[in-house]
Amino acid sequence: MTASASSSVVPAVTAGSSQSPDFGRAAMAILVAMVLLIVVLTGVLVETTWGHPVSQVEVAPADPGSVARR
Repeated sequence: MTASASSSVVPAVTAGSSQSPDFGRAAMAILVAMVLLIVVLTGVLVETTWGHPVSQVEVAPADPGSVARR
């Protein structure tokens, strides 16, 4: 009974290990693509929202006075 049990386990392990490199490559490719996408989108977000504070400051217009004072 042990001989049949061990022989049935070996093909299952061999079949699983033959698919493992393909799965590992696909998983690594997906991971790298996701990381690159995150980096690119972060760069786009920073470039579109980052500005020089000095040039972006709005100067409030002088107070012309309220209607009640006129």
